[in-house]
Amino acid sequence: MDTQTVSEEREFGLTPEERASWDENGYFIRYDVFTKDENDVLRQIADDIAIGKRPFPTENIDQNALVRDGKVETSGIHAMHKIHHVSCYCPEFLERVRDPRLTDPIVDLLGSNILGLNNLYIWKSPKIGLGFPWHQDKWYFNHQYKTEMTVGTWTAIDAADKENGCLYVIPGSHKYGILAHEDLEDSQQNEFKIARDAKDEDGVAVEVPPGAVVWFNNQLLHKSTDNHSLRFRRCNVAHYISANAERIPKKDRKNVRPVMWVRGETYSEKMEPVYRDVLPIPESD
Repeated sequence: MDTQTVSEEREFGLTPEERASWDENGYFIRYDVFTKDENDVLRQIADDIAIGKRPFPTENIDQNALVRDGKVETSGIHAMHKIHHVSCYCPEFLERVRDPRLTDPIVDLLGSNILGLNNLYIWKSPKIGLGFPWHQDKWYFNHQYKTEMTVGTWTAIDAADKENGCLYVIPGSHKYGILAHEDLEDSQQNEFKIARDAKDEDGVAVEVPPGAVVWFNNQLLHKSTDNHSLRFRRCNVAHYISANAERIPKKDRKNVRPVMWVRGETYSEKMEPVYRDVLPIPESD
């Protein structure tokens, strides 16, 4: 993997302290990366999607499982869990995915040629927002790419703390390799499998204010807890991969994710298209 310093000017590259935290712990945090006004743009677009004011593929919209299963009655943004592949359909989200404040540090980690693998906007609604179990994102991405490492970014739209369901990580767990992931029978959201070898007592809460960003190795074990507060806990998540990564043929994949160009050169276009602009919204039935 080419992670040598490149000649392009990068204002937001890794500091030595961040690189040390990345190598040792598998993640690092920056504060005040995005302003409230900048994050409010994404928040408003996501809320408009949730209430039907802005068109968006219905298959990319997930309700909160308690609402979906009829255990809680609510609507609008309070009924939401997440929208995914947002940057494929919303130029404002694509601009955020390509923002050098997010991607400059990734150049130091993955090299200068970068693709966007996935983009999620997640609501964790007051009192009913559900957490997810210990897992490694790369366990899922391994079904699409053969690559040593991918990088995730987690941007706080709201303050994230223990009360409203912040992230927890196990520092250094990116060195464990990919653990076995199994079905979790009692998982209400029924979205993730669980890495059962992860131990809660090893977890560290990642409490951050709005506008902060967490960069994490996608082999890092992480989870979040339920929202017990009267506040939202919203975040924007973007995953990145080297454009040099080898794609697994479609016939051998369990999931197919649209991939967006972020910066640098693109090599895997030889196998499939890599999108550079937003995709058209599919017509609803």
